[in-house]
Amino acid sequence: MAGVIEQYVTTLRRGLDFDPVLADRLAEEVESHLRDVAEADPAWPSPDAEQRAVARFGLAREIAAQFAADAIDRQARRTWIMLAATVAVTFIAMRFRVMWLDDLDTAISTLAPLIDRYAFIAALSVGIVGWLAFRRSLMPLAICLGGLAASIAAGLARAGLFVDGAPLHVLLAAAGEVGLIALLSWHVFGLHRRLRRMASLRRAL
Repeated sequence: MAGVIEQYVTTLRRGLDFDPVLADRLAEEVESHLRDVAEADPAWPSPDAEQRAVARFGLAREIAAQFAADAIDRQARRTWIMLAATVAVTFIAMRFRVMWLDDLDTAISTLAPLIDRYAFIAALSVGIVGWLAFRRSLMPLAICLGGLAASIAAGLARAGLFVDGAPLHVLLAAAGEVGLIALLSWHVFGLHRRLRRMASLRRAL
């Protein structure tokens, strides 16, 4: 049967399972601290000594919630930085696509340019508002992700990217856009996991 400290550390690790690296590091530090405190208790070795050490340290879920809040802030910053990079690269790629379209002698759909332009504008607008007022919210990031993905998809179709002879700079810009969208999606999903875990920890308190 696991001791009091082992059970405490297990609960703490479970509360931070969205970030295994953080969970492992914190669990090791907390377990070492609790054992030092318990061993300094006159009743050591005993479950009572471990229980008093744990009681003085605080509830595992409260500790996990504190670290989860810090992890959310860090993840949100990384996600916004990734969003800014994706917006910048998408804007540059749009300029390249215009240059490429000027060289194409083919009919272009009337819908694709509208989606390309206005989905980007919508993503940029929502991103600015979200950064100013809803920095820890998932909704503006998700909307920006959808808008940028729609803009990129429409832009690639509009530019006839797969036509033979597409310039290298256009291909590289498109590859950069797709790669950044994938990374942005990964960051948004990571923030979603952390927010869900934070909500779960708060309900349990």
